[in-house]
Amino acid sequence: MGINDNLIEDYRSVITNTILSNETIVKVLSNDTLDLESADELLWEHLVPQQYIPDTITETGSYILYDLDETVIYNRGSNKGTYIELTLYVWILTHKDMPKYGGRLRNDILARELKKLFNETDGMGIGKNHLISNNIFNSPNYKYMGRLLTFKITDWSDKIRGLNNG
Repeated sequence: MGINDNLIEDYRSVITNTILSNETIVKVLSNDTLDLESADELLWEHLVPQQYIPDTITETGSYILYDLDETVIYNRGSNKGTYIELTLYVWILTHKDMPKYGGRLRNDILARELKKLFNETDGMGIGKNHLISNNIFNSPNYKYMGRLLTFKITDWSDKIRGLNNG
C-alpha cells in the first residue's frame, strides 16, 4: 500500500463533481428536468463513473460514462515511481430517438462541454489535461451513437508528494 492507493478513487470523485457542476451538461443529460441543485440525481442514471453499458436501457436520452487508467513512470535504474500518468476515457452516448437538443446534436454539445472542462486545464488539481483523441464510438447497443474522448493527465502533484515523503 503506497501513497497513491486512492488516486483513481480521488480523481473519480473530482471528475464527477466537475461534470455535475456544468449547467449545460446537466440540462442535456436531464432533458431540461434538473438544475445544478438536483444534478446529483443524474449519477448512476445518466452519468456513470465507470465503463458500463447495460444491455437493457429503459430511458432514451444521453449518457456520459467515464473511467481512468493509471500508469506509474519509472526513471531508468530506479525502483521508485517518479510520477503518475492518468488516462481519462469519456464515452458519450445518445439514443437514436433523441439525437438533438436545441436543434444541435447532443453528442457534439456534450463533447464540446467536456473538452472545455478537461482539455488544457488544471481543474482537477493536477498537471494539465490534454485531449489526445475524440473518436466515434460504436456502442454494442445499436440504438446509441457515441463519441469517445481520451485525455492524458500527468499527475505532477503526486510526483512532488512522493518525493517529499521519501
